[in-house]
Amino acid sequence: MRRLTLIFILLAVFAVLAKPSERLSLPKELGGDLPWIALDAKDGEKSYGGVLSSDKIKNIAKQRSRKRIVFSFFATWCTPCKEGLVRMSRNAAELEKRGILVVLINVGENDYIKIDEWAKAYFKEQWLLGFDSFQNVPEDFGLSKRGSEMSLPKTLILSPDLKPLLLLGEEGDDFPQILWSDL
Repeated sequence: MRRLTLIFILLAVFAVLAKPSERLSLPKELGGDLPWIALDAKDGEKSYGGVLSSDKIKNIAKQRSRKRIVFSFFATWCTPCKEGLVRMSRNAAELEKRGILVVLINVGENDYIKIDEWAKAYFKEQWLLGFDSFQNVPEDFGLSKRGSEMSLPKTLILSPDLKPLLLLGEEGDDFPQILWSDL
């Protein structure tokens, strides 16, 4: 009887401690279509040698038969970003199986070599890596105000035609499963 009581107490504690991902309201800038995006980019080991635009992302999603696109905004100094990328990396096969195109977008940093080296620890071949060299994505997407810093991590879940579906703040115990769940 004591064991059963202890098990119920532990289950109750874990249920209280389990924390879902933080669902954020979509900013008005993301109300309909995604703002046009242009990133310096890499696709696995291949460099585009130019810009990864909204149209290229849509085409890649179509070519790879993706059901969803995930923009994961990160910075190398962000510990929660690292934790989220580790979780996604561990679930790369499931993300692939579920038809998720992952686009890692570095914000606010300019040292591409450092960013590239840092991302290689988590980066999967089938993912895209974008550098916000124009430093306008957080403001254009309504994720931060002009001249202010963006709080991280942020994960934007999109349809294959780049329609915003869900914006996540801090990742919870349901991450990355929330990326392929019914929204």
